[in-house]
Amino acid sequence: MKTTTGTIREVSKKWGLNAWLTILLGLFSGPGFSHDGENHGEQSPAGNDRGQSYFSVFTTSEVFELILRYEPIKSKAPTVMRLFIADFETNQAVDSARIEVTTLENASLRFTVQRIEPGIYTLTGTFPADSTYTLVANVAAGEKADLMTLENIGVGKRLPEAGVAESASPLDWKIILLIAGGFLAGTGTTYLLMRRREMARRLAGSVLVLVAFALPLNPTGPAFAHDGENHGGDDQQARNSTPPTDEVETPKETQFLFDMRTAFSRLGDYSNVLQLYGKVLPVNNGEVKIVAPQNSSVVSLKVRIGQRVRKGQPLAVIRQNLTTSEQIALATERSSANAELEAAQKDYQRLKSIEDIAARKDVQQAEIRYHNARNRKRLYDTLSSGEGTGSKSTVLVSPIDGIVDNFNLSVGQQVSQGAQLFSVYDNQKLKIEAQVFDRDAAKITPDIRFSVESLQPGRPPETARLVAFGGVVNPVNQSAQIILEVDNAERVFRPGQFVNVEVLAKTEHRQLVVPTSAVSDIDGKPVVFVHTSPERFKVRYVQVGEGNRVQTTILKGLTEKERVVTSGAYQVKSIYLNQ
Repeated sequence: MKTTTGTIREVSKKWGLNAWLTILLGLFSGPGFSHDGENHGEQSPAGNDRGQSYFSVFTTSEVFELILRYEPIKSKAPTVMRLFIADFETNQAVDSARIEVTTLENASLRFTVQRIEPGIYTLTGTFPADSTYTLVANVAAGEKADLMTLENIGVGKRLPEAGVAESASPLDWKIILLIAGGFLAGTGTTYLLMRRREMARRLAGSVLVLVAFALPLNPTGPAFAHDGENHGGDDQQARNSTPPTDEVETPKETQFLFDMRTAFSRLGDYSNVLQLYGKVLPVNNGEVKIVAPQNSSVVSLKVRIGQRVRKGQPLAVIRQNLTTSEQIALATERSSANAELEAAQKDYQRLKSIEDIAARKDVQQAEIRYHNARNRKRLYDTLSSGEGTGSKSTVLVSPIDGIVDNFNLSVGQQVSQGAQLFSVYDNQKLKIEAQVFDRDAAKITPDIRFSVESLQPGRPPETARLVAFGGVVNPVNQSAQIILEVDNAERVFRPGQFVNVEVLAKTEHRQLVVPTSAVSDIDGKPVVFVHTSPERFKVRYVQVGEGNRVQTTILKGLTEKERVVTSGAYQVKSIYLNQ
């Protein structure tokens, strides 16, 4: 077996300089450095991996959701921190809240709270020493109030650096010097082995062996490597430095800006929707038509089109118009009434004077004749409105409270007896007539809900009440009529309109439902976004069941009491797809 010296001598003769360089490079390895962006010190601040220069802590309860942001705090110096407050269930910014903030460590320490905008406040105060504090926030807004704590407020704590300091070069000056020395030694030794005697070759081989064994077999320099683990910190915080692919991080101010709202998924009664079509009409006695009592001319108008009037308010004044024959007949009848009154009056006075000898029956008949003649004369005097005028004035008044509809009248205009002059509508309440076909008639029960779609863009439907369900079926289309009543104080509907009526019929068993606005899609698959923490949303692929304009049933992918995004889901989806 060949000795180690002989082996090295043979390699040197055969390979020369290349062998020496290979041996030297294998003996001396430079230090390696690697880094993957973690923090090797204190717990990293929220969002620091995105270059933000602040710390962030949060807390939630069944009432509110609080986030506190602050830059590195120096003790004994005024500090301004930013506080975000949202309603836990709806994620709505809590405006004009009453907030008192103290610390557990120092009950006398107080903070000044100032509102910036809805849901965003500033806390100003001075911490006495470098330490870790717990803030206690007493929050009250409207009828809601809660006592909440914000922990681990580090005073004197510094932000970690964005990355490790400069990476060392794998070939520093010491390594270069060793390689150069090895190169020169190898060249000289090779020359001696080729030119000198056997003794020189043995001597060189012995020196080579000594050098090889004098140096460490693996003199590698220090190696630094990292693959994202946490060195003594919180594992969860390290994982949060890079959000999973199914999550999206959205700052609270962005949520407030886009009005991102949430609602709880819940087990409830799902309502099937039955779509009906109806016509809006005035309720009974909700519309009156005022006609001319006789041939007349318009003397004056007291109202304008669209004006709201009260019961008994004058609308117009008209004057009766009579033809020549009517005036002659009226004058004749009036003269006859005067003559009858004179004769009856004389006869009554005569019998009254001999009342003691006259029959009582004759006196009573004369008295009745006299009163009838007097009333008849008074009637004709009223119709004539004065001696020889042949006309009288009449004031037309509104019989109900309501709004005057369109009319075409002018002063001096002649109107015929029975002609319609005004229409007054009471639009405070209206009725809707809709048709229900025979196959859907069984779904109409007194406990179901009716909603009438508004024709005004962006306005929610109005609730209607069932007044009557017709008991007769139309033989032509096999439909029955239902009558609904809807409040119309804001004049949303007008008589004569055609509207859509939705009938919400409850199912027999409870199901998991979410607002329909919470359901969107990604690549054609239905998803909802769940608000998992104050500034994080998680996408959930779900299997949906029946749905309507108001709510949708969820068969798989979601559980009860999860907060789903109902308003602003499009913005969350856009941020998720572009992250």
